[in-house]
Amino acid sequence: MVCYAHRTVPGSNPRMLEKSFSSPADSVAYDLEDSVSPGKKAEARNLVAGILNGDRRPQGEVVARINALGTGFEEKDLQAVLPTRHLETIALPKTQSAEHISYLVSKINELAPPEKRSGSSRPIKIIAMIESARAMVEIENIARSGKGHLDALLFAAEDYCADVGLTRTPTREELLYPRSRLVTVAKAFGLQALDLVCVNYKDPQALREESEEGRRLGFDGKQAIHPNQVDIIHQSFSPSEEAVRKAARVRFSFEHHDRAGKGAYTLDGSMIDAPLYKQAMKVLGKARAAGLTIPRIRIEDI
Repeated sequence: MVCYAHRTVPGSNPRMLEKSFSSPADSVAYDLEDSVSPGKKAEARNLVAGILNGDRRPQGEVVARINALGTGFEEKDLQAVLPTRHLETIALPKTQSAEHISYLVSKINELAPPEKRSGSSRPIKIIAMIESARAMVEIENIARSGKGHLDALLFAAEDYCADVGLTRTPTREELLYPRSRLVTVAKAFGLQALDLVCVNYKDPQALREESEEGRRLGFDGKQAIHPNQVDIIHQSFSPSEEAVRKAARVRFSFEHHDRAGKGAYTLDGSMIDAPLYKQAMKVLGKARAAGLTIPRIRIEDI
């Protein structure tokens, strides 16, 4: 599924857990990691497992974000969430290597129901969270691992900044390299790329700027830490009506010229060739995935 808004919900907060059922986010991640204090881990684990086995579920993808490997919490996390009814995806914090993904796949095949294991029609998916310099160096090996399970790479900017020693600024220019590298690797291996959190959750303009920048960089979606962020993320990552119409015109006109044996041509003052046709087809693919209407184009429209 296309994940524009990846919403994280603290696993130890009953009020927020209840609200998650009505979240419009494409993906709801029940967090057992950073938002839960060490003394609340067991309680959060029980609360989240109850939701994952309950009669209700969010409308979006159901994700459990476990604690990082090596913390001493991850084994009980996996024992609690993997056998459940509604779990679709595991978010793995601080993914450092392909071995981390391989370990998680082995636990899925040990603890998950048979219909969610490797080789099944709907195996549990994995989101690899890239949070360190080492992970960025190993990212290609990470991306080619977990075949059939690995679904997305997620950039965790705050932890990455802490690990590398970067100072995050409003322009985000210091994060251009890791964000671009993550997108490039994700696309090379057919994975989704999820962008950083906008920590200024009370500033809608900052969120919109970040989201639109992420879309321009090639990200498929963005993390959300507050319900109010979801709509703006959707607006920014979903193709606009204007963009969809333009893409439809490019597709129609390109195929029209191709049937006539013609190469590059001009549309609205711009040259159209095969690469632009491919871009248009990607826009139309996103529009279909989002349930948007694609206009019917006629010869007089070009």
